[in-house]
Amino acid sequence: MLYHTSLKYYIYFCLSICIIFNSCEKKYDTPPSNLDVAFAPDLSIKDLRAKHAMGKFEQITESKLIVGVVVANDQSDNFYKSIVVQDTSGGITVRMDGIKLDANFPIGRKIAIKLKDLWLGDYGKMIQLGVGVDNSDPTSPTLTGIPQTLFDQYIIKGELVNSLTPIVVPINTLNNNYQSMLVQLDQVEFTPTDTAKTYGDAVNKQSLNRTIRACNGSTILLRTSGYANFANAKTPIGNGSIVGIYSVFGTTKQLSIRDSFDVNLKQPRCK
Repeated sequence: MLYHTSLKYYIYFCLSICIIFNSCEKKYDTPPSNLDVAFAPDLSIKDLRAKHAMGKFEQITESKLIVGVVVANDQSDNFYKSIVVQDTSGGITVRMDGIKLDANFPIGRKIAIKLKDLWLGDYGKMIQLGVGVDNSDPTSPTLTGIPQTLFDQYIIKGELVNSLTPIVVPINTLNNNYQSMLVQLDQVEFTPTDTAKTYGDAVNKQSLNRTIRACNGSTILLRTSGYANFANAKTPIGNGSIVGIYSVFGTTKQLSIRDSFDVNLKQPRCK
């Protein structure tokens, strides 16, 4: 009888160990963290841009979220009170009423933007995102930037992305689909009249246009603010590649570099 009782307890002990072991081994789905939810977009930048009609203003009333990477900011002062955000579908310029934006929104930072109550508008057909509309001049209403006190209300800061690869695009194929996107132009150079000239007018703080020409003859304007910290640098005379943010003003194609380091023209000029 003692033998049977001991055997029974032994069996119970083994079963208990098995149950405990299996319970420890069982894997459960980990619930999403708040950060995972924050960086789960339910609207692409391309689809956001599609909600805008040129010359109009639209307030966003839905609780939508876009997620992208900062590809330009005010670090060199060539982008004034704005950051440029890009996802795989497109890019958009975000008006920000603050200074030293690069401290919190460095190039390469992933961010999520809560769109509810923000506004879409455009300046010279360049689509932008802001917080409201300034109607102080009824003939020329403008989009207003997000105040610095509201940055955290609308924008969630994420991780830094190590690599940002510009899209290589020929000048003659650039169109509105590339607005506010980081692009790369290959086999280009400044026209002879715009070589060895300053990028901007640093003395009078005026923006200047310099013409970039591809070897096939296509052209685009490089626009640089007189406040840019590289405005007084000289444009190189060689041929090569230029990286920058594509924009438009009316029907004029424009490129804005983030720094003079975006210009790499060390090859012989076009023949």
